[in-house]
Amino acid sequence: MEPKDTKSRILSAALELFSTSGYEGVSVKQIAEGVGIKDSSLYKHFSSKQEIFDTLLEQMNTRFAETVAFYKLPQGEIANVAQEYGKRDLIWLKKACEAIFLFFLKDEKASKFRKMLMIEQYRNQEAAKTFRSWFADEAISFQEALFTEMIKQGYFIEAPAKIIALQFYAPFFLLLCLYDTMPEKEDEALSLLMAHIEHFAKTNQLYDENGERI
Repeated sequence: MEPKDTKSRILSAALELFSTSGYEGVSVKQIAEGVGIKDSSLYKHFSSKQEIFDTLLEQMNTRFAETVAFYKLPQGEIANVAQEYGKRDLIWLKKACEAIFLFFLKDEKASKFRKMLMIEQYRNQEAAKTFRSWFADEAISFQEALFTEMIKQGYFIEAPAKIIALQFYAPFFLLLCLYDTMPEKEDEALSLLMAHIEHFAKTNQLYDENGERI
């Protein structure tokens, strides 16, 4: 078997184990057994369990970036990003939010990685830091900066940008957690998410005297 394939199998086995038992609860021996190789063979591909974790994190960052690029979500300077979001209609925003939501809910690797971080955040500082970065700090910081600029450019009503960011993101994350173990209710989760986005847009966007969105 090709080394590259073995390395991929090691990562898949590790992620599967991490997502159910956490990072600390899994040994290198268990990962090797999951692949069907000896410990010594695993160390030919990874120097430690930490390197496996770091590689999984790098893969997740790449997969997320590819998802953002695939759905052509605006990127770059925040002023330009805000302008792009401001010009897009509600249908586009719903599709973009649905794509990101389903990525974290259904993408096999992203879902398992998220579960591993949730399990491990209370006993592993690195996992806690990664969890906060992925699912709290970076998301809210980006949205705060985005909404600050959208207010400045006249797309949103005047309001504290951080509070608007929390109002937008909190239901997104809550629905992700609530429906994580109920894949059969995906349509229900998406229906609630779309209703939230409609309400958020109606509450925060500016309209002219004819009722048209600015």
